[in-house]
Amino acid sequence: MADFVTEPQVKLISRPVIDIDGLTTFLDVHNITWPEFQRKLSSNIDLGDRDAEYIPEMAGRICYMSFPSKDKEQKGRSHEDHIKHLIEIGHFSVIEHCNFGFVTWNISRSLSHEFVRHRIASYSQLSQRYVDSSDVKFIIPPSIQELEKEFPEHPSINKWKEHCIKSKLLYTELTETLSELYKDVPDKTEKRKLARQTARSILPNCTETKIFFTMNTRSLRHFLSLRASAAADREIRLLAIKIYKIMFQEFPLLMHGIELIKLPDGTEAIRNSFRET
Repeated sequence: MADFVTEPQVKLISRPVIDIDGLTTFLDVHNITWPEFQRKLSSNIDLGDRDAEYIPEMAGRICYMSFPSKDKEQKGRSHEDHIKHLIEIGHFSVIEHCNFGFVTWNISRSLSHEFVRHRIASYSQLSQRYVDSSDVKFIIPPSIQELEKEFPEHPSINKWKEHCIKSKLLYTELTETLSELYKDVPDKTEKRKLARQTARSILPNCTETKIFFTMNTRSLRHFLSLRASAAADREIRLLAIKIYKIMFQEFPLLMHGIELIKLPDGTEAIRNSFRET
């Protein structure tokens, strides 16, 4: 089964961090304070880990300069209530200031075609023109996994797997043949690219790929609302749920209003209390 994988993988790679000097200068110049964040600084607990939950609050407070003066106590909403309120009233522009970088692998090319439709985001995807695919893996779609579980000996399962393996063998054959065709190309990188960009045409949509992507919180919430919903394709839904679980563990306030639910078929999806735009 080394040629086949069944589950996408994703890890959080980058997160926002507040520049303390810049923030302190702004507060001092305007003779204002930000008590809850300053207490976070003085405690040195989780310093930097959840700055992403404070950045939208600062952006929102800037709109109305709702910071207390240095000689006054802070009034109004707490930090937690402030973030929840911004999301509840649809003031989504302030959560756009937070960008998160993820790397995902064990995903199919068909999933990636749906994935990169989402904007605003940045994507860096494995290139089939430059990277050799002679040892690629194939993603077994959830429906094929379900069929294999219910009917282990069903002939369609082996036919599907054989088709994938044959495509990889033909890819290798085509690469070698085309490399011979372009043997007079002096640049080795260019020669490999010319061979691989044609040979890749034989590989199926279930071929494994990898993507590094960055999304701001607003785009991420919109992505989760669509791709982790019950109506989404099950492969991308599984990936979206994994992303949601990472975000909920690391930045629960930014996932306010989004909850994990169980569907009648035993799979998971999310439900969003707010309309994401």
